[in-house]
Amino acid sequence: MDSNEKIGIRKVFKNILSIMDGYRLKFIITGIFALLSVLFTVYSPILLGDAINVLFDGSNKLLNHTGTMDFSALTNILLLAATLYFLSATFNYLQTYLLKETTMEISFSLRKQVIDKVLSLPMDTLDNNQRGETISRLISDVDILEEALTSSFIEITRIVLVMIVSLILMLACNVWLTVIIVLLVLFTSGFKGHIINYSQQYFFKHMDSKTDTISKIEEVITNHELIRLSNYENYALDEFNENIEKWHETEWKSKFFSNLNIPLINFTSNLGYVTIAVFGAIFVLQGSMSVGRILSFIEYLKNFTEPVEKITAILPELQAGLSSYERIYNFIKLDDEENPSTKEFKEFNDEIIFDNVSFGYTADEKVIDDFSLTVKKGQKLAIIGETGSGKTTILKLLMRFYDLNSGEIKIDGVNINDYDKNSLRSFMAMVPQESWLFSDTIEENIRYGKLDSSKEEIIKVSKQLNTDFFIRQQKDGYKTRLNEDGDNLSQGQKQLLTITRAALSNKEILIMDEATSSVDTHTEKLIQNAMDGLMADKTTIVVAHRLSTIQNADIIVVLEKGRIIEQGNHEKLLARKGYYYNTLKNQKEEDN
Repeated sequence: MDSNEKIGIRKVFKNILSIMDGYRLKFIITGIFALLSVLFTVYSPILLGDAINVLFDGSNKLLNHTGTMDFSALTNILLLAATLYFLSATFNYLQTYLLKETTMEISFSLRKQVIDKVLSLPMDTLDNNQRGETISRLISDVDILEEALTSSFIEITRIVLVMIVSLILMLACNVWLTVIIVLLVLFTSGFKGHIINYSQQYFFKHMDSKTDTISKIEEVITNHELIRLSNYENYALDEFNENIEKWHETEWKSKFFSNLNIPLINFTSNLGYVTIAVFGAIFVLQGSMSVGRILSFIEYLKNFTEPVEKITAILPELQAGLSSYERIYNFIKLDDEENPSTKEFKEFNDEIIFDNVSFGYTADEKVIDDFSLTVKKGQKLAIIGETGSGKTTILKLLMRFYDLNSGEIKIDGVNINDYDKNSLRSFMAMVPQESWLFSDTIEENIRYGKLDSSKEEIIKVSKQLNTDFFIRQQKDGYKTRLNEDGDNLSQGQKQLLTITRAALSNKEILIMDEATSSVDTHTEKLIQNAMDGLMADKTTIVVAHRLSTIQNADIIVVLEKGRIIEQGNHEKLLARKGYYYNTLKNQKEEDN
């Protein structure tokens, strides 16, 4: 499904109702509180009208010397009205409190669904979604939806109840005056509906431009070192300004058209007061209405116009919420990674065979072309080649991050497609080119390789891989807390931690993706010693940049445009005096 697909207002509301379905009891209770609050509020104008009638009748009696003011009846009416207003406010508070609590639970559920979706999407889908977009859905869009659900549910529920109950009481007071007021409101509502539909398109554009801006901010923060090194500050600022200008343009247009409703509502209210005054006076003179009921009608007119005014006030927020939910919904409904087999991969005994493997990320571009190779258990395979030759792609295919276009990858004679992906990956550990650490202690970053490991196991592995010495040099040792990117460590130290994590996992198949490509020569030797300890008795596939790190490999494969152009061990490839020989020679000259 296209992540930008417009699913329509009706379907959005349908999906929001489906979200609420899991919290049905709480929403029912919230609705009951809202109904009680509205009943107490809407009945109060009747009492105020009765109080006006008592005052009017008492004043006439006093003026005509035919009686006195009935203060007892007036006091009882006003006390009852005050009590109803108090109860209305109390139930309104309970409604708001319960609804906010419920919408917070919904927000938590949506965030969990987004994270679950991120963890279950196919790799190609993730590659096609910008990190900033996903972060925006997880944080910004869910917050906007939560606020919209809270405000819109309270206001819309209250508005519907107020208008229904007010209409019933208005009809009870005077049918003709009610019909006139309703026709007036319906006539102006047609214009307001047209404005709402027109402004909706700008809200979608506003949300898209907001996401683009957030993505740009994330890119600038992540790559600030490269931007400064390249003196691209002005270029980055120009790009950001372009995004923010689009954001500003779409936002003010969406708010401008939404706010057009406010003067229209004011016009409706004022016209309604004139209508009530004119026709009310006629009905009073005819004796079909009392003066108190005129006051009641004025209050009921507010119940028709003020709620609509409130809707207009929250309309930008409501539209933003609907747009946010649409984006969340489209993301959550993306297809999960397919994993049709339930067959468990239980042991690795013999060999890995790449049999005429071909693959391309797009239909018209072949990255791997007829790749065939056999790796025996316990062997070390090294893959080298120019950038874009398909080295890392081979690793991704073995881990089943992508499925082949043709050919097979077999382990012990069984196509890896016949296995459950999770069980297959549970036999593999990977050391990526870019070391991945998260905001936690060094100990917990290493423990990520084996979540149930003890501290003693972590220290033992760290000593075996010679990482213990620099860990203990940190201020808090193994309890040293790293920031999000591990910037309080050197690149080599971060990579050593990544290797230690892989060693702790103790998987049978080890995958190394240019683990030493971004470190200095001294650190490379430390990492190489750690890797040698890690690779002992493991089946290892290494993508290498520095050829000095793979000279002890059992098989060295040279890739060019996805095809094997050289294959053999170190001595054999040197004797051929081809790509491997020339590259190794050049690297030695550079080192000297």
